[in-house]
Amino acid sequence: MKNGGILNRKYIPVLAILVLVLSLGCTTEKAPAVPDYTISVTGLHNGSISLSQLKAMKAETFDATLVKSTGTEIPSNYTGVKLMDILNSYGVQPEYISFVSEDGYMITLVKDEYDAGYLCYAEKGVQLNQETGGPIKLVIPDQPGKLWITWLKEIKLLDSSNALVVTGNTKVTIVLTPEDLTRFEKKTIQAEFKGEMGSYTGVPLVAILDRARYADNAASIKFIASDGYSKEVSFKEAYSNENILITEDFRLIMPGYSTGFWVNNLRRVEVI
Repeated sequence: MKNGGILNRKYIPVLAILVLVLSLGCTTEKAPAVPDYTISVTGLHNGSISLSQLKAMKAETFDATLVKSTGTEIPSNYTGVKLMDILNSYGVQPEYISFVSEDGYMITLVKDEYDAGYLCYAEKGVQLNQETGGPIKLVIPDQPGKLWITWLKEIKLLDSSNALVVTGNTKVTIVLTPEDLTRFEKKTIQAEFKGEMGSYTGVPLVAILDRARYADNAASIKFIASDGYSKEVSFKEAYSNENILITEDFRLIMPGYSTGFWVNNLRRVEVI
């Protein structure tokens, strides 16, 4: 019995190691969590929408046809959440919404264009991925394909209170926030205002008009402030002056013009 007791004590450490090895072998290692895809929401509401949150909302499955600029039609079936339901949950009805893709492409739509839109996460029952324009894609059944946005990454809810609208005799309406203006190349000039020379930095009006793709028959430009104050100048005259600037705080810098043309709190640029 004595020898047997000694033998048992010798094997105790070995048995303990075996038990530990077996227990580790039975443990399943958890894979690291995959980050949830998220869209940022800014402007009249600030927040975000994740893919998992979108899937938890009331969704619809519907048929829609993508109509390309060439006229080619591509019918398909999508699953997503009505954009208007999301806006109603925020308690906002923006005049404009800018949709920004992961690659930086941006399009701005008015209510009549976006109100039938869906934020979609599946096509033909299959989760959207990078190759199919996902994980989240803007689909608007009653609008041409050029207004659909793939790889959606940001939604900006805008109106004249927080942005500058460039519209009128242009091919597209653009709505710019102060943050958007920071993405343009800036120019600094020396100009006289009320008899004093000063240094002014801003985005050339020419660059903004080019982005809006003005019509060939544009005749004039009207600048309108937040309080309704406005000034109108010849389109040709304004476009040829590369020193006309718009600052990030929406001030119109008009070198060579009287002080009445230096519009503060600029909110609308109408090409006529």
